[in-house]
Amino acid sequence: MSASDLAPPAGTALKALDAVPDPGGAPADYEALPILIVRSGQTVKAYINVCPHQGRPLCLPSGKTLVSEGRFVVCPFHGASFDIESGACAGGPAGKAGLKPIAVEVRDGQVVAV
Repeated sequence: MSASDLAPPAGTALKALDAVPDPGGAPADYEALPILIVRSGQTVKAYINVCPHQGRPLCLPSGKTLVSEGRFVVCPFHGASFDIESGACAGGPAGKAGLKPIAVEVRDGQVVAV
């Protein structure tokens, strides 16, 4: 079964927007697939919560997500960094591998799958 088979159905609320630091990130409230919700200003994105470098989560076990310059999610294990807007690798050991996006929008204060 692939990650796309487990993607949340459209309309699924993944996280309250006010529970996601700005800038920063937080794991989604969705059990079937590890999803990280990230935001910086008006930009809110979701990615599968797995660093492509070694398959580890992009956040610490506490849910804290490291963000650099308000623009980059930084893997806490080996320092790979990813552009919040696009998910593209911006540096570190992940090379050209980017994050896998999950389509979301903000509705009524909730980050919702689309």
